Amino acid sequence: MTAATRPLAGYRVLDFTHAAAGPYATMWLADLGAEIVKIEKPGRGDGARYMGEPMHGPKHSDYFVALNPDKRSVSINLHTPEGVALARELAAHCDLVIQNFRPGVLDKLGLGFEDLRALRTGLVYCSISAFGAASSWRGRPANDIIMQGVTGLMDITGEPEGDPVRVGVPISDYATGLFGLSGVLAALLVRDAHPDGQHIEVSMFDSTLALMANYIPGVLDLGTPVPRLGRGHPQIVPYQAFRCADDRYVIVGAFTAAFWRRLAAALGHPEWIDDPRFATNTARVENRDVLVPMIEKILAGRTRDDWCAVLETNDVPCTPVNSVQEALDSLQARESATTIEVRDEAQTRSGHVAANPIRSAAWPDARHHTSPHIGEHTEQVLADLLGKTPQDIDALVEAGVVGREETG
Repeated sequence: MTAATRPLAGYRVLDFTHAAAGPYATMWLADLGAEIVKIEKPGRGDGARYMGEPMHGPKHSDYFVALNPDKRSVSINLHTPEGVALARELAAHCDLVIQNFRPGVLDKLGLGFEDLRALRTGLVYCSISAFGAASSWRGRPANDIIMQGVTGLMDITGEPEGDPVRVGVPISDYATGLFGLSGVLAALLVRDAHPDGQHIEVSMFDSTLALMANYIPGVLDLGTPVPRLGRGHPQIVPYQAFRCADDRYVIVGAFTAAFWRRLAAALGHPEWIDDPRFATNTARVENRDVLVPMIEKILAGRTRDDWCAVLETNDVPCTPVNSVQEALDSLQARESATTIEVRDEAQTRSGHVAANPIRSAAWPDARHHTSPHIGEHTEQVLADLLGKTPQDIDALVEAGVVGREETG
């Protein structure tokens, strides 16, 4: 790798992923410089194309645009022997294979790890699934909201006397994608030591529970249930959003002793610092029902912006509760280039996507193309990687093995 390339430049990924968890992983691989060859079903493509709002046509939603920039779409019918053979040919030219079908689906087609490892020395194969191949639940259908429910994440989210609430982003999908990404990067680091290949397996169930790591010792070793506290935190007080006089909210995150002392002084109650009910975080958690209403009453007396100014002056962690639009329009988002506008090669389609949060002065900035149409790169990839002639591709299209670009 030279200073002019990104760290995964030169690596090629055969991408059998769909929906969110798998595409989220391959999106960041593309950002790091890998070439992503995305396999899609002719006529249908990735199901995420129909989630959210149509953006570049009925088969090109904003959801799909968000998760699939810089990928090359190859339309192959894997329900035909010829399509499977073509996918195997492509695998022989790829360093990584990533898929998020239910366990066993690709194995039955002859596209599992054991089938492909012999085709490419040092192949890294990543399987993402809901519950894992060894689970008795392996065949259950699942998605993000199912996972938020079955792992208990939804049970601890919401107001104390209210209903369970889904986290507002597909956090189980995204966490699983990031764990898959981490596993793939670790496998690439030791690739030379494993010429027979490595199979990385990541489940949504495990990944979602891993997000609750701070609760596991208390639940399993201390028998402490995790309460539903809405805007609050089971383990830290005060650490929540408070309603202000203008019916807007300010978040206060006094998670250290120093921040607590500054907050007490800023609220005009320095005596709280030495009050045995509030002197330590443990004491404040135990006396949450006493302390939180007192803070609520004080903060309800002035506007959100007034309190933000007071707390910032006293170096207390705080923020207004922004809308997503406010966050994206903020000075912070602009200065850090949190989003990037991407376009297709013909400059006819564009959209904003999340920029890679990982930055390094040693790597050039990523230059994205927007997400592809179904089969947009079928002919190009088959010609470049497999040496297929236009006549070969015409024959494959005629036989229903591959599809051409679908712009609708």
